[in-house]
Amino acid sequence: MNPRKQRFYIVAAGVLAVIALLWSFIGSPVVLWHNHQLKSALTGLTDTAITLEQAVPFSWDEVYSFPPYTSVEEMQEVIGAESYNLTESAGEGMLNLVFLDEGAVTAAVCGYPAELGYDVVLAGAADSTPGKLTYGEDVSFAVERADGVVRLTAA
Repeated sequence: MNPRKQRFYIVAAGVLAVIALLWSFIGSPVVLWHNHQLKSALTGLTDTAITLEQAVPFSWDEVYSFPPYTSVEEMQEVIGAESYNLTESAGEGMLNLVFLDEGAVTAAVCGYPAELGYDVVLAGAADSTPGKLTYGEDVSFAVERADGVVRLTAA
């Protein structure tokens, strides 16, 4: 084999290995980008009432809200998909939202509302069971601002 081609193949394999390693540590770059878009959209809301269809700036079919201490395995079982971006919430009061688009995780947020700058409370989400909202349900959310946090509460 030509030494030049051989070097090209070695470099290409190295680049692919680095990308695969990064993907396994930080997850999908699409999910990270959608998380950023979600934060920008929700913290910038000026309305007093809105639907998630209007507020969320990316395509989604379903959104789940998980209670604290729900394991990643339980989340994967409920949503029917696997993702490196899923995280178990490690404390009370943490927001853990997972958006799906055509069965794949498209955004996954886990953190304290004070750090995220927003909070989303889905209707019917009990303390021990996940809440779920499907695109098109047209659920209205009251938008409130307090202590630097935008809180969306389902009506």
